Amino acid sequence: MVGVYLMNTIRGLAGAFVGIFVPIYLLSRELNPANVFWFYLVYSVGCLVFFFSAYWIVQKIGLRKTVLLEYPFLFLYFYLLYNFDTLHTPLAVIAIVSSFQASLYWFPLHMWLSETSKKEELGDQLGKFFALSGAIGIVAPFIAAFIIYWSGFKLLFVVACVIYLISAIPIFALPEFDFPDPVDVKRFWKLFKSYPHYAMMEVLENVREDAEAIIWPVFVYLTFKSVLTIGYIGTLSGVGGILFTYIVGKATDRVDKKKLMAAGAAIISVIWALRIFGVNQIWFYTLTLAFAFFEVLILIPINSIVYGIAKQEGPAEFIFYREWLVALGRIMLYIFALLVLANLRYIFVFAAVAGVGMVLLSPKNLEAKRQA
Repeated sequence: MVGVYLMNTIRGLAGAFVGIFVPIYLLSRELNPANVFWFYLVYSVGCLVFFFSAYWIVQKIGLRKTVLLEYPFLFLYFYLLYNFDTLHTPLAVIAIVSSFQASLYWFPLHMWLSETSKKEELGDQLGKFFALSGAIGIVAPFIAAFIIYWSGFKLLFVVACVIYLISAIPIFALPEFDFPDPVDVKRFWKLFKSYPHYAMMEVLENVREDAEAIIWPVFVYLTFKSVLTIGYIGTLSGVGGILFTYIVGKATDRVDKKKLMAAGAAIISVIWALRIFGVNQIWFYTLTLAFAFFEVLILIPINSIVYGIAKQEGPAEFIFYREWLVALGRIMLYIFALLVLANLRYIFVFAAVAGVGMVLLSPKNLEAKRQA
């Protein structure tokens, strides 16, 4: 898994520089939250559709070439953002380019993780995977905020593209794997019936994940109108998660995953509820740091479960099925966000309720296959 670690770590650095600032960039172009949420809704639907393309492309040309094919679309995405003021490219078009690019990366990445990981060490391996990716980019949001403050977003996009380009180097050393026949969508229903509690947990987990990654930075920026504040919360998230990620990764292989997820979901739900009453930067920073610590209790166990089931059911088809659940959670979140634009704090309630749902699902054996 060393090559996969290296590739994703370098990309994690690039993502740490630019990822949290894309919604802020859109807002700075005199767009409103509705435009931003629409952008990510289209992106989520695009991922749902384009994973078909990614599956087909991987079958035709293999994992390595598929990821290399992603880079022109990645750079096109940044080119469209860079020239947004002059080209006036519709947001939906930019979102579609981004979702197609993402599908060409994430499907092969999940395949490599599924095929190269050891089931009995999944928690430890995933802990190292996420911790390493987070460690190298721990101060990137802080640096990125100052780049924007002094030179603007365009220089930030250039820096991110250079780092992404470097991440292509390890790809040539990664292994290839054989794939089965084209995906059978009819089997998705069988997978849902076999793992219904996992399916619901995955949907709710992605409501939680995108609420933190997109909705929270948008809310903080609209509250304080400060790019530097976004840099601070991005770095705090990295600091909060890095050490705890490694510790939880090791614990996941020895401790009941259900208990870890239940504890994490309960605490995260409380944090979202507390955010409703946030009034100053210290409050926001404290809750961001706390969130970064405790979301790891969900992140590592559920990903360990994902790759464990994938090994049982066949990695290619199950990973494809899982991405549909991911997209469904995100689509639900952004549709709800568009319905409550008058008061974004309602989204915090929605995220808190998703956390409660995860607590209720946690006692279930998500990995156990229900017999028909």
